[in-house]
Amino acid sequence: MPAHKNLIRIQAAKQEYDWGRQGSSSLAARLASNAIGHGFQVDENKSYAEIWMGTHTNGPARLYDSPSTPLLSLISSDPTFYLGETLVQKWPSTTHIPYLFKVLSIQKALPLQAHPDKDLAKQLQLKDPSNFVDSNHKPEIAVAIGEPLATTRSKVAKRQGDEQEVVGDTDTAFTGFVGFRPLEEIKGFLQAVPELGEAIGDSRLVSSFIHSPSKDLLRQIFGKLLKRGVEAREELVKPISQLQDRIKQSGGNLGFYNSEELARLVLKVNKQYPGDAGVLATTFFMNFAKLRKGESIYIGADEIHAYLEGDIIECMAVSDNVVNAAFDEPSSLASQVDTFVNMLTYTARPVSHWSLPAQKYQHAKSGRTVKYDPPIEEFIVLGTFLSMKNAKEEHLGAVDGPTMGIVTRGKVRISTNKGGETEQLELDEGAVVFVAAKNEINVEILEGHGPDEAGEVWWSLFGA
Repeated sequence: MPAHKNLIRIQAAKQEYDWGRQGSSSLAARLASNAIGHGFQVDENKSYAEIWMGTHTNGPARLYDSPSTPLLSLISSDPTFYLGETLVQKWPSTTHIPYLFKVLSIQKALPLQAHPDKDLAKQLQLKDPSNFVDSNHKPEIAVAIGEPLATTRSKVAKRQGDEQEVVGDTDTAFTGFVGFRPLEEIKGFLQAVPELGEAIGDSRLVSSFIHSPSKDLLRQIFGKLLKRGVEAREELVKPISQLQDRIKQSGGNLGFYNSEELARLVLKVNKQYPGDAGVLATTFFMNFAKLRKGESIYIGADEIHAYLEGDIIECMAVSDNVVNAAFDEPSSLASQVDTFVNMLTYTARPVSHWSLPAQKYQHAKSGRTVKYDPPIEEFIVLGTFLSMKNAKEEHLGAVDGPTMGIVTRGKVRISTNKGGETEQLELDEGAVVFVAAKNEINVEILEGHGPDEAGEVWWSLFGA
């Protein structure tokens, strides 16, 4: 086992879920040739959803040059050196990296979900430790890093014969459902879309909400819809089919503002999950987020979301806890839906409420790095953007905690300096590194990617 290296290449973990992009159309798969390495080959029949970079039990990173050695074991051999004194004092009971860093490549909607806060996570772990293997909360951010969906869809369609329509502007790189719409918007949909009331199945409750919208009534009405989707899913098939027919007959003009986009969403999601309560729960109750490359959203604990399509950098507090309520088999959701309905914050705001703007990173010498700084203590995310033409190098100041990085474009040389000692690695696209606490980091582009000859590295770190 290497002793006291500051710059360590690691072997990430991959996750295959059916919502991931298939074969080499998946960014996660393309990066995996170096992130996983050791003979990894893309299987065009598999869906590659995620690359994990962290120490969580469900997908632990390992030392690239010694794959039998978990990164956590190395850290545990000297936590103060690798994590830094600040972090060790803050969380003395663990030697885990406090965040879990990921690349996600999404082809269809993830399950409608929320992540529990710390108190609920502890309760769920005690009750069901096989499904809730940790007791931590899981606030997270998502940063769009892929090409515009129109471009990636065209490539996927050529490869797989998939002609699903892209919903969003021409430069939209990620779409997803995030948080609840303002209450007045939901009221308007209940008035304009009769199939929605039929799917909920409680005309008195619907009338009460229309008369006087409130968070409590939102909880009741939304809960009714989700529970019917689990307990009597067959009863939702008719109203959803009727709505789909009406959309097709009207050309998507349902008579209210932005109905064409919402109509396309209904058709798109219903094609993925026919007759599922989530088709209505997402489209008419939740905000539809459209991110350009470099734009980001923040999802706090107990906040509802369902990512739909695109390639993203994702980072969260170190946890894998999730509660689902739609876009999955009713048998799987039956034990979760009550918890889901009761745990949500029911924050009902415009989509801008969840936006997390990029900011200038104060410790970047060349100004080629931006930061995404969520209102939590476990991590921030950085993006470093270089070019062979005019911006070949960046220098990042030392921070108190550990840093994880992945090269997503080009070939770079990463070097560290701590106490006058320099270490360096030359890394191609997909390569992942761990940097011990208190290190200055220098990044130099060696080969650019594409006509702009660009290089790109994404980082997650503690202590900035």
